[in-house]
Amino acid sequence: MEFQAVQKFIEQSIEQNVLPGAVLCIANRKDILFKKSFGKAHVKKDILMKENTLFDVASLTKVVATTPAILLLLEQGLLDLDDSIAHYFLELQGQHEEVTIKHLLTHTSGFQPEVRFYIEANVQKSPLEVIEQIQNRKAIGSEVIYSDVNYILLGMLVEKISGESLSSFTRKNIFQPLQMEHTLFNPSSDLQIQIAATEYRNHLQDYQWGDVHDENANYFGGVSGHAGLFSTAEDLARYAQAFMKGEPSILTEETKRMSKQTYTRELDEQRGLGWQVYSNPTFSGQYLQDGFGHTGFTGTSMWISDEQEIAIVLLTNRVHYGRQCNIQRFRRITHNLIALAVENSRK
Repeated sequence: MEFQAVQKFIEQSIEQNVLPGAVLCIANRKDILFKKSFGKAHVKKDILMKENTLFDVASLTKVVATTPAILLLLEQGLLDLDDSIAHYFLELQGQHEEVTIKHLLTHTSGFQPEVRFYIEANVQKSPLEVIEQIQNRKAIGSEVIYSDVNYILLGMLVEKISGESLSSFTRKNIFQPLQMEHTLFNPSSDLQIQIAATEYRNHLQDYQWGDVHDENANYFGGVSGHAGLFSTAEDLARYAQAFMKGEPSILTEETKRMSKQTYTRELDEQRGLGWQVYSNPTFSGQYLQDGFGHTGFTGTSMWISDEQEIAIVLLTNRVHYGRQCNIQRFRRITHNLIALAVENSRK
């Protein structure tokens, strides 16, 4: 299968300083079809991107760690998707009692997009106390509001039910069974040289490199349900394959099917359990008009199409240059060129 056009596009984008580097991995149900690194992992230190470079995958944490953890607990009969979150966290009774696990998974809880747990006004309180005091939550199920609060709560729920840290539970029950050997929270300092640097931080007077970019996840010690995970393109492609229809997985076929269906059909954005389900080509592109996926703020993404039998993992360190990169346009064109190459190979 030939992917020259997409390689040329990524190389040109790096030459034009759209972003500093990327690793692209394309897989079908069984095999890795293509894997290649481009550009630099750290521009100032002149460190080249490699195929096994570790990325801070940001919000991909939601679907690679937290969502499958919740689904595993569901299969074990340890929770019900219609359980109130206040059933587990008594602090939320009264104020947020109508919020269920399903609302959190589908971003229909009504919580605002972000709560800054790390600011001075909140650091003296527990995260649950901060959430309990949220007054401006929208009506349940009235709209899709993509909120980190939902997945911070879900990560805490995994820990509450399992009695383990999210890091430990996901390592033992997801990453090890799927042979994702390079996927972890809080990489050690000796791995720094293998990690793509993220954004320049004034308080560091340097680029953030090796610890999590997200401020809340950093405040929580690098482990949270919404962000904090580090991984490689091939590990994430292996995870994507496990979520494809008919392929071996840590989850049953019925659970996978359930997670990929739409629960917000009447709303503006189509959401499964964790996953963004295709409704428009915002980041899937115009030639992949089906499937499901997710993105991460640092410049990471994953798109999976059961119909086309293809999974695309595109990892970039786009925030290394700041936040002005039009990453959605870059993803769409990359996905378009991949989809056309796959289609041409079948003729």
